[in-house]
Amino acid sequence: MPFNLMKERLEFIDADKCECKSTLIECGGIGTTIETATSHIKVEPAANGGSVVKVESTYKLLLLGNLPGVEVKDEITKAKDYAMAIFKAVEAYLIANPYA
Repeated sequence: MPFNLMKERLEFIDADKCECKSTLIECGGIGTTIETATSHIKVEPAANGGSVVKVESTYKLLLLGNLPGVEVKDEITKAKDYAMAIFKAVEAYLIANPYA
């Protein structure tokens, strides 16, 4: 991640349904270009015996006029790329450590 600190508020967790929802409350763009970023994550069984992770992210942007040099699509693309990198790292760890 391009920042040293990230704080999230856990909105809910349902271990039986393998889903959770959290909201970023402090990190990189929060408070500068993004007001809130919320993620709803759900893990479902796949036909091949593995799992499918579904992520729905919602971003509420700050409307501070037209911020020079800030493209909304660029900010959202960066956030998606960072989230995907985290999931790929977790996937690699779990494949290497199946009993973790």
